[in-house]
Amino acid sequence: MLEQYDRAKLLDEVWTEAVTIVAPRYQLSDVGLKKLCGRLQIPTPPRGYWTRLKAGKSVPPRPKLREYVGHPMNLFRTQAPHTEVEPKPMDERLVPLLAFERAPGNQIIVPDQVKRWHPMTNAARVALKKPVIDSRGQPSTRAPALSICVSPSLQDRALRLVDTLLKALETRGYRIEQSKKQVDILIMGRGYHLRVFEPCKRSPYVPTPKQLEDKARGRWSYWPNWAYQPTGKLHLLINEGYAGKVIDSPSLPVEMQLNKLLEQVVTNAVGALVNAEQQAIADEKRRQLRESAAARQRIQNDERKRLAALESDAQNWRRAQVIRDYIDALERKSLSATHGIEHMSYFQWARAKADWLDPLERNVTDLLDEDIKIPY
Repeated sequence: MLEQYDRAKLLDEVWTEAVTIVAPRYQLSDVGLKKLCGRLQIPTPPRGYWTRLKAGKSVPPRPKLREYVGHPMNLFRTQAPHTEVEPKPMDERLVPLLAFERAPGNQIIVPDQVKRWHPMTNAARVALKKPVIDSRGQPSTRAPALSICVSPSLQDRALRLVDTLLKALETRGYRIEQSKKQVDILIMGRGYHLRVFEPCKRSPYVPTPKQLEDKARGRWSYWPNWAYQPTGKLHLLINEGYAGKVIDSPSLPVEMQLNKLLEQVVTNAVGALVNAEQQAIADEKRRQLRESAAARQRIQNDERKRLAALESDAQNWRRAQVIRDYIDALERKSLSATHGIEHMSYFQWARAKADWLDPLERNVTDLLDEDIKIPY
């Protein structure tokens, strides 16, 4: 819906009040209102106008509104109609899962010490004894163990978090399986993988005095461009954060957000299940439409064949009639003449061909019906 600006009203407003007061009425910033006035060819007060006016000093008089000579569309603004979008109803399978995670009695608590490690966590503990060092210099587990990449000072905490989370998942009926590449968490038939990550702060690398000395003396010396400092904050990611993510914050550590993480995962799993079901319904509808269209197409092809046969029969019937009329006319013209054997034979042959062409004559065969193939 297009609404036209009132140029006279806008001129009066910007010369009566500051743009900081007028701009919100048009849902614009100060700069946006000035740009709008420029497009509408409405002069605005110069810089310092309101300060000088407040101080009682002389200011330029309000100019007259000149005739607009710009593009006509600049006089209009588009207003999108306000429509309230109704929230989608929550799937009935998700309601009890979220209610379970939000119940106070189901709060996941990470112990200070673990007496018996989960097998997958224990495998990660072993992997961290001989870790892979990433490009930031941080130790990381090797696949197919659980993906844990944290500084040594956070390894015990990360392992206790993962151990508690895996046990909580199994308590809720979800399976934990070891595949060739990773540890899979199976929720509603969908596979998820867990990653524990500690980000680092990057800063320009400061070479040591020894490195600077080696460089000054022309010796070979190498140092990286960047230095990485662990932040001490843990990130728990499900499917790299696309299915769930919780992060340490000053007021809420990751240990207090495990139920929130499970809420995110089950919401993703139910959503994926709903999408798969809707896709299956859509696929079935497309299959039915394809079958219906194919059946209609077969009927259409049959109709075309019947029509082609009808047109062929009509043309052959017309050809047969033309031949008969011609032979009759030829005979009438030759009444005074004596018909020889050759003429009689020709008339008989012509009528036989007319009968063969005529679709109304049944069981008429002819040499032309034979499919003659010359052997090699």
